[in-house]
Amino acid sequence: MGTWGEEMIYEFIKTFLLIFVAEMGDKTQILLMTCAARYSIVQVLLGIVVGVALNHGLAIVIGTYISNIINFNLLQVFAGVIFIVFGLLALEDDTDEDKKTTTLKCGPIIAVAITFFVGELGDKTQLTAMTIAMESEYPFFVLMGSIAGMIFVGCVGIIIGTALTKRIPSYIIKIISGLVFILFGLVKLFNTSNILIGNELYQGILIIVLGFISFFLIANLMNNR
Repeated sequence: MGTWGEEMIYEFIKTFLLIFVAEMGDKTQILLMTCAARYSIVQVLLGIVVGVALNHGLAIVIGTYISNIINFNLLQVFAGVIFIVFGLLALEDDTDEDKKTTTLKCGPIIAVAITFFVGELGDKTQLTAMTIAMESEYPFFVLMGSIAGMIFVGCVGIIIGTALTKRIPSYIIKIISGLVFILFGLVKLFNTSNILIGNELYQGILIIVLGFISFFLIANLMNNR
């Protein structure tokens, strides 16, 4: 397998994993459970495919366009910062927001697709797809990884979501998701930022600051669970 093939697989797996951890325990899973109570699993999954293709497809087109007009290294730094911000946001307590899910009254697949599309506008998964596309040479595989990630989230949410949350509290899932995003962001910054590359002092300061912020967010999340 040539280098281009390995890069495409990497783009797919990277997007799949980031989208998956971003949505675990998020409002999308609750939305999918709500839809599954009204429609069949096949209809919900088909709705997810259509919704993600439109929602994340739009984000990837925008991300690809931006990558053509902005310096690549700057995009890498920007992506690292965005991932860290998403990680910190994932650690916030959004219980009230997660309860606000609705579905539309129309055909099952269209209802799920539109509900999903509208619900994910401006959400971290859409912005994650856009950010990955900014630095990707194969945006189509980013879209495929994004769709696969959301389908897997849908399967977990619909089939084993309830059983999983009985064994693993939702706040634990949110903590894992947030820390994974922060880790991805730190690695990217340490490898691309001229200020941070090889500078252990600045790297240590950033880690300590993010550690304190994460600690307080996690403590608040656990207190409100």
